[in-house]
Amino acid sequence: MKKYILLLLVPVALSLGACTKNFDTVYSDPEALKNTAAGYFLNEILYDGANAGMRQALFTNNELTQVTVYSSDTRETQRYLIRTTEYDYSWENYYAILKNVKDMRLAAQRDKYVNCEAISLVLWAWLFENLVDTYGDIPYYQALKGYPEYQLRNKFDRQDEIYQDLVNKLDTANNMFNTAAKMEIGSDFMYNAQDSTTGTTTWKKLGNSLRLRLLMRISAKSAEARAQINLILSNPGKYPVFTAATESAAVRYTNTGTFLNPYFNARNVDWNGNRAMGKFFIDTLNAWNDTRLAKWCAPTSGQYVGMPSGFTRAETDSITDIPTSVLLLDLKSSSLTGQIMQYAEVEFIRAEAILRGYTSGDAKTAYENGIKGSFSYWGLSTPSDYLSRAGVAYNGTIPQVMLQKYYALFFNDMQQWAEIRRTGYPVLPRGNATKDKEYPRRIPYPLLVQSTNAENYQQAVINMGGDALTTKLWWQP
Repeated sequence: MKKYILLLLVPVALSLGACTKNFDTVYSDPEALKNTAAGYFLNEILYDGANAGMRQALFTNNELTQVTVYSSDTRETQRYLIRTTEYDYSWENYYAILKNVKDMRLAAQRDKYVNCEAISLVLWAWLFENLVDTYGDIPYYQALKGYPEYQLRNKFDRQDEIYQDLVNKLDTANNMFNTAAKMEIGSDFMYNAQDSTTGTTTWKKLGNSLRLRLLMRISAKSAEARAQINLILSNPGKYPVFTAATESAAVRYTNTGTFLNPYFNARNVDWNGNRAMGKFFIDTLNAWNDTRLAKWCAPTSGQYVGMPSGFTRAETDSITDIPTSVLLLDLKSSSLTGQIMQYAEVEFIRAEAILRGYTSGDAKTAYENGIKGSFSYWGLSTPSDYLSRAGVAYNGTIPQVMLQKYYALFFNDMQQWAEIRRTGYPVLPRGNATKDKEYPRRIPYPLLVQSTNAENYQQAVINMGGDALTTKLWWQP
């Protein structure tokens, strides 16, 4: 199978170093592999991965992108002050989930189940993309080895090399899928691939759609990435992508048995008691008279009102005394918040690629399809005049595309934050607590990594240029 080499336009320093926490949870168990068929890993991976992404959205992404504003001083992410516990969360959870992905792939290879193996490659790319976009350089090639002691000596790999391998794995998956056959064994509660070849085909579409996400993320640094975007969008027969909102990848919680939205049993006060909707988020939707408001936010006195982000501690009382809208309680039992990737995102990638000259096509149609796809995903019809409303009517600019994409990515793990870091859009207002600060670009490495693998950690810091919230990732401008 063809492997693509991403040709970087800027050099990236070599990086090494670090380990994982809870080492016993992130390495393969050979005895378990002898008795577990590949398809039986799938649902746990999907459920745990979606839950991890939803938590990332709630506690980190939404605060950094002004979707919400935590009104208590106990959490200060809206001031660009992030708890060290958040440094640990994604690292621990994603590596633990990736252990199962690795085991799924090994089991598929053992039994020669090509569709199970292709699905495992898509899952691998989805989860590792989230890790590398959160931290930067991370253990990759030597991660998840077969015995825990080795984890203490894990090297960090360069972000550009990791991205290259993830793109290659998605290309391998595209060529591997047998869409004339079902998933060979097990259960798939997302696409029912165990019962239908349509499910297998949709998995293939997810792989290529994710590949577009990764390629667009690095397109400013890689001419080859730009060429691959054109290759995929110009060859839908060979590289099928999502074409309808019904194909969107999400873990649709039934809230029966153990298949619960992770916040289903959370107290209402813990869901939205100190979590106001952001003023920027609300004001733009109000200006558009956008019906998605009612799906996402609870009004106050019949109106949608947001709270400014980035206020100082001295301003807390004066700002938080004003009644504001909060996250809708229905979202904590929603079947739509466990997202991997939506069809709408594909259309906004297409629109951006056309506007930037990466591929040919009608950017206006793609932009409008992205909007309609977002409404459809949330169970809404696009109002008949919506696409002609002020601020919505297509004007052929990247900022406009990115603004609508920002709303389409609502509750899709940390994708809103990633797109703001990549493009600078939408431009978010600054409060008195953030006006003189640099916008956060990443999450620092976990404290345990720093203490248990000090030599490699220090080398990683040198190669990354630091270990701060403001240390740039290689794909950022």
